[in-house]
Amino acid sequence: MNTVTLSDIPLLWRAESLASTQAQYVPSGFVALDDALGGGWPLPSLIELLCDEHGVGELRLLLGLLRQGQESSSAAGRKVVLWLSPPFELHAIALTQYGLVPNDHWVCSAAQPADLQWAMTQALRSGACLAVIAWARHLKPAALRTLKLAAMTGRGVGVLFRPKSEARLASPATLRISLRCEQQTLELSILKMQGRRPSIVRIVPSDADRKPSSAD
Repeated sequence: MNTVTLSDIPLLWRAESLASTQAQYVPSGFVALDDALGGGWPLPSLIELLCDEHGVGELRLLLGLLRQGQESSSAAGRKVVLWLSPPFELHAIALTQYGLVPNDHWVCSAAQPADLQWAMTQALRSGACLAVIAWARHLKPAALRTLKLAAMTGRGVGVLFRPKSEARLASPATLRISLRCEQQTLELSILKMQGRRPSIVRIVPSDADRKPSSAD
């Protein structure tokens, strides 16, 4: 009688394969946040940032990801950052001041949730974007699963800014963080991170303003 082992079943999904898809991390620029995340922003991934306010330093959280992604894409071929329905206009001068290349940042407005979901899915799946950053309210779990799969396929990062009320609903996102601003400090409640425990981190967003120098 022949014995069949798990390795003999070619289409069997193995849990160990999950670790290999998220073994890479991009430093955020905040030591405390990187420690809590196990190294930084996971790549590839779908990240949810839950926040009810704008302009509290939420975008500065992504500077490390965008800067390092810009450097790696320059070496491997040009990749862009797609901004979907941002609440404010993106300014080229501000991008330059933060060490980013304005020509690599594209903006698209999507009037309907279905349009935003479609645009984000296609952009992530294409592999042409190092990151897709979108603002969305109500997305069904099936839509989130599609976005996560697209990010894994294109080896990129999808970032969704959503209301904090969405925290009560389950999500397949790789990482979920709830943001709360208190004076000059941003409190990050890490609600979900694959392989890590929930935790709370407090950072000062302005710490990310300084561009890395050759002496660092």
